[in-house]
Order: sequence, then structure tokens, then C-alpha cells
Amino acid sequence: MTLQDLANIAQLVGVLAVMVSLFYVGSQIRQNTSAVRSSTAQAVHDNYASWYMALSHDAELTRILLAGLRDYTSLPEIDRARVLASFMAFLSYTQNAFYQWRDGSLSPQLWVGWEALVMNVVGSPGGRQFSKERRYVFGDEFQDHVVNVIMKTTPNPLAKPLGAFKIG
Repeated sequence: MTLQDLANIAQLVGVLAVMVSLFYVGSQIRQNTSAVRSSTAQAVHDNYASWYMALSHDAELTRILLAGLRDYTSLPEIDRARVLASFMAFLSYTQNAFYQWRDGSLSPQLWVGWEALVMNVVGSPGGRQFSKERRYVFGDEFQDHVVNVIMKTTPNPLAKPLGAFKIG
């Protein structure tokens, strides 16, 4: 065997090693992408769950929020502030979920569910009042999606903000 034959074999082994490592890196990237998507979905879920749990543990806040969903502007100042804080948290979570969905980190199947909840809250009379007053604090793409997609979709006939009353 000549030195040239050995060099050719070494090159072939090198090419095979590079190909194996590329397949390995590709596999690792797919696994990492899956893990990121799973983590993103869990974080989005945890945000919404914590919001709902806070309401379930605070009957007064729930009462105020229900009143605010019906007519945000008629509430006393302190109650409007509590509704504002609650709506801001909910919509901040939603904006995060929107951008995660749009960037492909949150599955469309999960986003559809959160989108329906947004429709229930923002589609209520008080939610519409709040949205008009405060949507400027959110990103332009998110605002556009809420106004031109979510709010133009016919609500599910069973839709009730916080399960309390039908959107009318």
C-alpha cells in the first residue's frame, strides 16, 4: 500500500466522520427544538394558570373583574386599577404567547385555545373598553392581530368571559 493509498483512506475516514458528526448535530438540534417548544408551551400555560388561580383565590378581585368585563369605565377608581392590573397581566401573557406562536415556538393547536380565551375577555364590553384605552402599550403586531383577527372572529356560541355571562 502506498502513501497515496493511505492518504485516500484517511480522507475517506475523515469525510465519514464529518458526516456522522453532522447527523449527530442535526439530531441534537431537533431534540433541542422539541425541548424549547415544550418549555415554551409549559411557560405559557403556567402564566395563564397562575392568572386564573389568583382569581380563584381572591373572590373580591373576581367580583371586580366580572364587573369590569361588563362595564370597565363605570367602576370606582380603585376597582378600575385592579381590573387594569389584571387585564394587563392577562394581555401581557397573551402577547408573549402570540410572539411565541408566531415565531414557531408555540404550536398552533395551543395558540388557538389561548386566542379563544382572549376573544372571551377582550370581546366583552369592558374588555373592548379596556382594549381601546390601553392597547397602545402592546406591540404593533400583537395589537393588529387582536383587532383585525381575534376581534373579527365570531365568538363560539358557548363563549363566556370567565364562564360568567355571554358575550353580547
